[in-house]
Amino acid sequence: MSGRHLAFPFHVGNDGRSAAPATLDAHVRGEILQLLLTAPGERPFLPSFGAGLKRLVFERNDPVAAALAKATVAQNLSRWLSQRIAVESLEVVSEDATLSVDLKYKLLATGEVKHVRLQQQPGSRP
Repeated sequence: MSGRHLAFPFHVGNDGRSAAPATLDAHVRGEILQLLLTAPGERPFLPSFGAGLKRLVFERNDPVAAALAKATVAQNLSRWLSQRIAVESLEVVSEDATLSVDLKYKLLATGEVKHVRLQQQPGSRP
């Protein structure tokens, strides 16, 4: 990795300093989670940052909402993380009362293919 990055979620390491991610993979995964879960407008100096998936807990859950979520996620990944990852596949599925986001991506620095899955079910916390 080039430079020092903060771990996500932020915490203090054993040495009393802010912790850093152990690997590039861990750092990029943290960036993806931050991007997907941050609401637009939540960051004062980057108001357009974030896909806002947490808000979907309070929205309708149907194929139209899933398609809108997929478009939002794809746009944000392209805008904010295209220098770190290449999206291999992105699926957002609304099934029964569950919304699932499956992202398969390639780390551009290493060529490794990784997977992230987010799922929201009724009664669970975002």
